[in-house]
Formats: sequence, C-alpha cells, structure tokens
Amino acid sequence: MSKSLDELLTKLPEWLGEFTRTLAHPSRVLAEQLSTAAPASGEAGGPAPGKPVQDGAAFLILSFAVAAGVAIAFPVASMDSLDATPSDGVLARSAVVLRHLFVFLAAAAIVHGASRLLGNRQAFAGFFGAVARFGGATLVLLALAGALTNIGMADPVAARNWQELRQITQQMGEGARTLACAADAKTGVPAPGAAVPSLDPAQLARGQALYLDTAARPLMLVASGLEFLCLLALTVWLGWVWWRYLRVSQLTPARALAASALGVTGLGAGYLVLVLIDSGQRVSSLMQTCPQP
Repeated sequence: MSKSLDELLTKLPEWLGEFTRTLAHPSRVLAEQLSTAAPASGEAGGPAPGKPVQDGAAFLILSFAVAAGVAIAFPVASMDSLDATPSDGVLARSAVVLRHLFVFLAAAAIVHGASRLLGNRQAFAGFFGAVARFGGATLVLLALAGALTNIGMADPVAARNWQELRQITQQMGEGARTLACAADAKTGVPAPGAAVPSLDPAQLARGQALYLDTAARPLMLVASGLEFLCLLALTVWLGWVWWRYLRVSQLTPARALAASALGVTGLGAGYLVLVLIDSGQRVSSLMQTCPQP
C-alpha cells in the first residue's frame, strides 16, 4: 500500500502538468494524440501504435484516483444518506466517480460511432488516447464542481433546513415503499382493502417551504451558480474538443454537424436507457424490502 501511494505521489507533478495543459491547450493535445497514433507508413523509429493507448490509460487511471480523492475529501454534504456509516459514504463517493467514468466512455463511444457513420476514419488508438486524456480531466472537473456545492452548507440555516428536508423526504419515501409493496402483482394497483398510506398535506407543504427557503439562501445561490458555471464551461470545452476532432478527421462542416446531431440523438437514447436501468434497480431493491405474504 505504501509503495503504491509513493508511486502515485511521484507521478502527481507530471499528471498535474498534463492536466493543466489539456485544459489550456485542448486543440494541441488533441492533435498530438491523433498524430502519435498514426505514424507515417514505413517511418523509421516511429512511435509504437500502442503508446497512445498506454499513455491514455495511465492518465485516465491517475485522474480517476485524483477525482475519487477529491470526492472523498470534499463530499457533497447534501447527498449523504442519513443512516450511512463513514465507510459506506467513502464507497458511495468512489462509486459515483466510477459511474461518471463509465458514462463518459459510453458517451464517447456513441458519438464516435456517429462520426464513423459520417465518414470518420481515425484509428481507434488515437481516439482512445484523446478520450482518456479529456475524460480524465472531465472526471476531476466534475468532482471539483460537486465539491463547490458545499459552499451553500456554510450557512447554518441552510444546513439545518436541508437536514430536516432530507428527514421529511425519507419519511415520505417510507410511505411510497408501503404503497408499492401493497400493489397487486397482476394489476399493479393496491389490492382492495389494502392499507394505503396517504400523504400528509401539512408535511408536504412543510417540505416545499423548506426547499424554497433553502434554495433562496445567498450562499446556496452562490454555490449553485458556481456549479452551473463550471458545468457550462465544461460542456463548452468538450463541445469545442469534439468539433476540433471532427475537423481534424477531415469531415466537412456539413458532415460534422450531421455527426454531432446524430451523436446527440444517440446520447438522448442512451440517457433514456440509463434512466430505465436506474429505475429498475430502485424498484427491484425496494421490492426486496417488502414483507413476504
């Protein structure tokens, strides 16, 4: 463990230099990744085709470690479970970063497939190297953007309101679980005579008032604004990188726009599939807690 940590720390300065260069000069980094992956035919001493893949994987792994460290060191206080133990919290934060990683890789595969349909002939090695470089930077930026939301919890009133709001939400969730467990296996609606919990209007009104009051607190507005600006800048940055990749890949502006539109459509479909998967997991987990007849 100590040896692995020492090796990680020795690579951090080099990683930080590559990270800042990726943010400041995305076009140059992208051109380097693509040119390194496709050496001239017959060129003596040309770089090995697998080098971009190896370098990209190393950068991505170290970026994941840094992003997980940021998520653990600066957890999003509003996302912690009320009954979670400290170890569960660490695992959950690392799992969120891992989820971001796989979602980004899946999104990159979708948009690259769309560009291939429109005439992109770039080698996979260069594409993977670019994805690993920009994906690693994205993981760290997402973790930093999430950490900024803790600024809002510096307001004691907002922190207290948010804690109470989470308790109300948990209580209402228990009612929803009871309602789901009472559903008939054939019709999907509660069976006649089943004990169906009803929402407490006063509790619902209290929760709405707490949320509106908390969201309007000055520090919460600052935190939300900073997170929004970071995510907006990240979206613009990735959009610029994607457009440069299409142009470097010799696609005309019309084909680049068509590839982007096709990629956005694929991302929308992928997001819908992801939502359905998450819903299925939640319902399955909920049903496992229902009492057996």
